[in-house]
Order: sequence, then C-alpha cells, then structure tokens
Amino acid sequence: MAPASGSRPPLLLIHPIGVGLSSRFWDRFIRRWQNDDPEAELLAPDLIGCGEAACSRDPLTPHDWAKPLAALLQKRNGGPAVIVTQGTSLPIALALIELVPDLVCGLVAVSPPGWRVLQEEVPIERSRQLWRWLFRSPIGNIFYLYARRRSFLQSFSRKNLFAEADAVDEQWLQTLREGSRSMDTRWAVYSFLAGFWRRDWEPRLTGLTLPLQVVFGGSATGIGRSRSWDDLDERLATYRRKLPEAVIDTIPGRNVLPYESTDDCVKCIRRWLNDQQQKCTQISNKEPLGHKQIS
Repeated sequence: MAPASGSRPPLLLIHPIGVGLSSRFWDRFIRRWQNDDPEAELLAPDLIGCGEAACSRDPLTPHDWAKPLAALLQKRNGGPAVIVTQGTSLPIALALIELVPDLVCGLVAVSPPGWRVLQEEVPIERSRQLWRWLFRSPIGNIFYLYARRRSFLQSFSRKNLFAEADAVDEQWLQTLREGSRSMDTRWAVYSFLAGFWRRDWEPRLTGLTLPLQVVFGGSATGIGRSRSWDDLDERLATYRRKLPEAVIDTIPGRNVLPYESTDDCVKCIRRWLNDQQQKCTQISNKEPLGHKQIS
C-alpha cells in the first residue's frame, strides 16, 4: 500500500466470498493500477473468515463483514474512499456506507448480481436451518473438502466465472487452493451459501446519492439458479432503469473482471474516476454523502 497521490481518493477493494477467495483476488488489479499510478493508495483487506483474517464459527452478515472495514477507514484518519466491489460483495459495501457514510465518496460495483438476486429476500429461518442441519454437520465438512479440490475449482471457474476456459490459469487455481487450505475458511463461504446476506438491498442501492459506476462483463451470466433469471441485455436494462444516475459500462469478460480482464477493468474504472474526480473528493460539512432520506 502506497501513500495517496495528490487529492485522488483511495480505493477500498472488497473481494468476493467463495472457496479460497481473499484479498489476493485483487493482486493483478493492484499491480496494473500501480503501474500507471505508483503512489495510488489501494486498500485491500481480507474479510472476516478469509485469507489471513480471523475466522468466525458464527453466521456472518454483510454488516458483520463491514464493521472491520469501517474501523479501517476510521483508523486511516484521512479523506473518504471510493469503494470497489466484486460480485456479491456489493451488499457489504452498502452496509459499510450505512456505518460510515462520511468516509465513502464513491462506489464501483463490478459484476454485481442480477437485480432479482439483490431484491429477493431469503427467510432468516431458512438460513438458520441450513446452517444448523447442513453446514455445521459432518456433511458440511465433507462438502468443503470436495469443493476445494483442484478439479472442482477448475470446473466451477470455467462454467461460471471466466469467459475463456484457458483464462483459468495456474495462478488462479493455486491462489484458491492456498486460500482454502484452512478448514475454518468454510464458515465465511457457508454464511454466504446459507443466504445470510440475502435481504432486499434495492432501497439501499437506489437510495445512494454518491457517484456510482456499474461494470458488467460482455459475457456476464448468473450463477447457480440465477443463471436462467435474466440475460445480459435484460440485466443492463434493469440497472439502467433502476439507477438512472449511475454510469454503467461493459467490458470484455464474464464474472471476475478484475482478474480475467484486468487491463480493461482498470482502464474503465480509472476513466470513470477521472470523470468523477471533483465529486469523489468533495466532503460535505452539512450532511454526509451516502444515502438520500428513505422514509
């Protein structure tokens, strides 16, 4: 991490939750970004239960994951940051904005879920039952041992994450293998799979008043059951209708753009950030940036 360059806000990079995923997800993105801007301040922490962060055996929600990020921004004691999320880490960013709205000045959502996924609420009792009877059972242990096998990670990545099968390279697979070596990392993954993050996030997202960019891959698809819920054109149309003030871009790639399409992703976000420079560095003394009033 390098000191901030001039008045450009730092980037807080929030990695997705999944088998073996951690802040290492952003390695390529960080290297590429700092090739052009060596003094850029890029914050890429491990979320609870991922990488080198402490693990929790209790179910985790977006607000649980957001609290350490809020503490990080508060400890930094500098100007507000632009949050960059990947995939379903978007709700974590929305929870973070609720906690420290004055420390966030922009949001970039890369490969966010389809709108129905963000809007559909999973009953909390269902999530608790899955947690109690499946994920905390011996079956949960066996499943994680299976899910972290190289063959499974390679197959899942090719079918769901990358546009080109050859892009699932040795670096990607080795990173996932190392990141899932500890069995304790299963609790973060199971919190996600049980649906503890699945709430109606539409009011939080549409209520944002800060600069917002959404970036989709030209080959973007849903994952699992959501694969048949909408195609890319429908997803783009919905996001444009629901977020008329947002800048919505598409670049080559599928669902892990910062890794698969690093150059295009960096250029796209940097272009938007340059266009939003004045807004993203504005600090209001009257009221914090973040959300408009929601009745």
